[in-house]
Amino acid sequence: MLLRPPVPVPTSPARPRRRRTRHVAVVTVLIAVTSSWPAGADSIEDQKREADRDVARIEQVVRNTGADLAAAYVTLRSTEARLPRAGQALTRARQVLTASIAAERDAVLTRERAVRAQQEAKARYEAVTQRLAEAVARQQRATEQRALDADRLDASQDALDAYAAEVFQSGQPSPQLSLLLGMSSPRTLAERSALADIASQIGADAIDQVGVAASESRATQGYLTAVAAEVRALRGQVRQSWEQAQAATGTATFAASQAEIAKRNAVTARDNAAAAQRSLQVLRTSQTRQTQELTVRKAQEESELAAKRADARRLQTVLLERARIARRAEQLREAARAAKIRAENAKAAAARRAGRTYRPSLPPPVTRTNGGLGSPLAGTITSRYGMRWHPVLQRWMLHDGLDIAAACGTPVYAAADGQVMRAGWNSSGWGNQVLVDHGIRRGVDLVTSYNHLSRVATWDGPVRRGQVIGYVGTTGFSTGCHLHFGTYEDGRPVNPDGWL
Repeated sequence: MLLRPPVPVPTSPARPRRRRTRHVAVVTVLIAVTSSWPAGADSIEDQKREADRDVARIEQVVRNTGADLAAAYVTLRSTEARLPRAGQALTRARQVLTASIAAERDAVLTRERAVRAQQEAKARYEAVTQRLAEAVARQQRATEQRALDADRLDASQDALDAYAAEVFQSGQPSPQLSLLLGMSSPRTLAERSALADIASQIGADAIDQVGVAASESRATQGYLTAVAAEVRALRGQVRQSWEQAQAATGTATFAASQAEIAKRNAVTARDNAAAAQRSLQVLRTSQTRQTQELTVRKAQEESELAAKRADARRLQTVLLERARIARRAEQLREAARAAKIRAENAKAAAARRAGRTYRPSLPPPVTRTNGGLGSPLAGTITSRYGMRWHPVLQRWMLHDGLDIAAACGTPVYAAADGQVMRAGWNSSGWGNQVLVDHGIRRGVDLVTSYNHLSRVATWDGPVRRGQVIGYVGTTGFSTGCHLHFGTYEDGRPVNPDGWL
């Protein structure tokens, strides 16, 4: 029975477009997952093998699973792969935070010690400066006293020098002494002796005054020398205490800057730890949501697979009936041919018995087509016929054909002569589909199917081997441009490799 839709089937239905978009998302997430899954192996080779296995598992999901389910599965796997790293990041952030808090505390203590040292150095500088000022004042007073002592010494020395010069030049006592000794009034001997003692005392006093003045001058000079030495020492101490105060100020300033840096680092570490905590929480929330979404997608997948199995059973029923009818028709043709041959042979025998000549009109010999099929598409086989482990649904499933990858829009050819028995949109996941019945071959009724086409080129009627019947697409239950090519023997799916 030929099935043709009453209206043209859209070449790019809305649902296939969504699946096409979803396919891009699946591939994008696939790349992210395979680059971020943590490797549990001990060597580069083991890590590569593990990554290759991950890629193979994900590719299998993409090939044999609906786009929505594949996207949900890959997204969940990506989230699960990121969770350990997020946990490690949180642990590291907390460790950094602990270290930053300790560093901040140490920096604050260092700053406090530096400030105290600065204050002590400043106090020492001020004390030494005060002592220096006092020493300078004493030095000034000693300098002034030395000048007075020098004047007094000079005066005493001048008086002594004058007395000595007078005695030396005249060979006699000074006029004052002569005046005392040569008084005109009568004196007693005792009085003259007393006057002589006075004259002698005048010279001795002059000498004593010079000695006292010289002694005081030397004492003042010694004191001044000591004070000058003290001033020099104090000036050195002032310079040293100033340098120490400056160094302490620099140390305190540096310690303050380090404390500020440590404080900022602690704030940053606290923010990073909070961000890591939020990221981990977001991932856990996403994991929960994605797990729920995957559960929903699994249910949808099961429903679609059930619909696909129901469609396959209906198709098998149709094909079995067509095979039965085809076999019955062939049997009838064989019976009619055999009857024709028997009748003609009987006529020929009767003619021979009657002495007549009769040439029997025998039917031509039956030509049976037992040859294989041609390739429906020049492309790359990405998945062959056979059982596949479904990593999401966790069970073995039959992949009932060949997946041949090629660019969307590439022509698809009839694998052999036959009759189009169905063409158009298949809502059970095959998208745009063409079924071609090739009749009885090798004793079975052979039907080929061409699925996920972007558009149909031949809707009904006979087709010849190599005739374009459609174009590669990604419609229906598909995640990429490819042709799903299937073969059915008496309604049962079989491996196309046995026919190609």
